[in-house]
Amino acid sequence: MSTLADILALERTAQDSWATGVFDSDNDHIFGGQLLAQSLMACGLTVPGVLAPQSLHALFLSAGSSAAPVRIDVDRLHDDEVRAVRRCRVVQGDRVVLTMLASFAVQIPGLSLQGSVSPSVEVPGDMSVRYEHPVSQDIEIVDAAPHPGRAHPSRNWARVRPALGSDPLLQACALAYLSDFYTGLVQFAEFPIDPPVTSIDHALWFHRPFDAHEWLLFDWAGHMLTSGRGHYSGHVFDAHGVMVATASQEMVARLPRP
Repeated sequence: MSTLADILALERTAQDSWATGVFDSDNDHIFGGQLLAQSLMACGLTVPGVLAPQSLHALFLSAGSSAAPVRIDVDRLHDDEVRAVRRCRVVQGDRVVLTMLASFAVQIPGLSLQGSVSPSVEVPGDMSVRYEHPVSQDIEIVDAAPHPGRAHPSRNWARVRPALGSDPLLQACALAYLSDFYTGLVQFAEFPIDPPVTSIDHALWFHRPFDAHEWLLFDWAGHMLTSGRGHYSGHVFDAHGVMVATASQEMVARLPRP
């Protein structure tokens, strides 16, 4: 198994093009969070360090194979003193696997408020049951609200071990990776125990600095399940209840016919 640092170590092949390595997985397809994290990293490597990740909006266009590397091409759409915007395409062979818009901005002092309150759940302790991710060996996951009728949690703690360092780009890439683990769609009683689902649209907003080495709580809520697609969103809180990010995703969810 690879580490998250391995996964984010891209090879520059041209001024604004990057190549990834090959990372084995029990799944034939590339984990969506891996593509999100690698794409954000490629975009961020073209941005001055004073600008931190602000948001990403990604469309998954086709399934990538875990048996081959991908190429990430970055377009520089906008640059000024306070903001940069990048567009990238993830290509494997003759197929575009993912396209992403990513924005980066300076951190401006001012009001710091939040309207959403972190759920009242215990921070994992030494005896908490960890779940391994099939690609990255340094990701720890704990179900924050176990439910016997669900194969996946809709509320989970996650962190990266060992620490990645304080670079905001690395931290944001780690959170992007973690943000594609589970789904709020399991809250629908009609949702099967372990259905085939595929991410097709993923958005993520970074609100405040955070440390992915410490426990982060991902709290998902399902909103819609219709026409073979499901939509859910959620917030990410640190262990002190501070909201550090918000995510929203649409998934293909073709459920068995009754």
